[in-house]
Amino acid sequence: MINKLAEIVGDEWIIVGDEVKLYSYPAFIPLKIDPPIVVLPGSEEEVVELINFLNENNIRYLVRGSGTSLSGATTPTQGEVIISLTRLNRIYSVEDFEITVGPGLANFLINKTLNTNLFYAPDPSSYVVSSIGGNISHDSGGMHTPKYGTTFDSVIKLKVLLPNGKVEEIGGNNFFDATSIFIGAEGTLGIILRATLKLFPKPETSKTLLASFNSIDDAGRAVVNIYKYGVTPSAMEFLDKNSIIAIENTQYKADYPMAEAILLIELDGYSANVEEEEYRTIKAIRECNGEVYIPRSDEEKNKWWWGRKGAFPSFAYYSPAYLTLDANVPRSSLPTMLRFTYDISKKYALPVANSFHAGDGTLHPLIGFDPKNVEETIKAIKAGEEITKLAIKLGGVPSGEHGIGIEKIKFMKLYYSEDDLNVMRRIKMAFDPKRLLNPCKLIPPAKNEICNTVNRIHTYLLEGDI
Repeated sequence: MINKLAEIVGDEWIIVGDEVKLYSYPAFIPLKIDPPIVVLPGSEEEVVELINFLNENNIRYLVRGSGTSLSGATTPTQGEVIISLTRLNRIYSVEDFEITVGPGLANFLINKTLNTNLFYAPDPSSYVVSSIGGNISHDSGGMHTPKYGTTFDSVIKLKVLLPNGKVEEIGGNNFFDATSIFIGAEGTLGIILRATLKLFPKPETSKTLLASFNSIDDAGRAVVNIYKYGVTPSAMEFLDKNSIIAIENTQYKADYPMAEAILLIELDGYSANVEEEEYRTIKAIRECNGEVYIPRSDEEKNKWWWGRKGAFPSFAYYSPAYLTLDANVPRSSLPTMLRFTYDISKKYALPVANSFHAGDGTLHPLIGFDPKNVEETIKAIKAGEEITKLAIKLGGVPSGEHGIGIEKIKFMKLYYSEDDLNVMRRIKMAFDPKRLLNPCKLIPPAKNEICNTVNRIHTYLLEGDI
């Protein structure tokens, strides 16, 4: 097999031996499984040839980008060959309000490359490294989701390689847009070879506000109150005291006010509209006992936003590793959810900090654990499961942007009916009848589907009670 794969892509683009450990896990740290081989094709034609060879020989495989999946969607749990598409990173064209790119292009390179008055809106926290193919496969969101939507809202067309080796160009049709079946499918139905994305006009102006609160209840009420005043922020981020402390003790130090919680808010659009929204937002915040800060310079403004971008890596202040959740809840439920995360922290004796997208209700509790300690790792997973269960009970969903992967696969049975899941399985079988493409992810296995487990953590993720 290795010789044939090397014949397709070249010897230098085949990884075997100890170096495959670099691909044994993405950003989902609890589960690490070495793949047998990693292949890095350099063209769409090579990808097609690889898939045809693997299909003909009934070899399981999965596709990976930059490896920032927080749900384990690209962990090779079933001994899959990993096909990394990081070399497919071209920008093919920019025309009017559309840009066409390869799946391996890092998100931030789009806006860095554009020399126009346009921008690409989706900006997950990992945007500096996360690739467009992975963003599409997980329907990634980001800070600007409240106003500009998730990746789903910015995909116009896709060029997709199906598991049967056929290449399809889909989208751009207002009557039936088949791109939606691949967005958020986590690489289980096909391989994205190229994407045409929507660009937005840059706003005439933008303003940043920071609001501090002495209670998380007041901060949660302020989120709802801002929307009640008819304001849709382009971004509204929440940081709790634990996150603030961590940030202020790392290289992301932002000189935030020390408070129980802060909201970092961006308003953008036409100048007159932004001025009116700023007035309403300040009024909404003060009605909820918040104190408003306005940056004195662009340097201070950028420092505040840089601190928010550094909230996740700053958690190293508390713990060597963390589990990141992303349940999405109604905004009115935020105070209840936050209090519960602190209760869970005490119950399991694990550090917890909250930094998340308050504007769309996507929670990001970070739960610290020692990845070298199996018992503590499973304890962190159980803590996360309790939080996700409450989110669902309060009318939320298991995942707002990170995907299901292997991390939350059990929650599909809690959120969906068996009839719903059977429809999903039928769709999977229609696209991938041999079950070779990224099996045993996203959809709980059917009774006749065998999913092997390699260790206690994997077994718990796939089969443990919730």
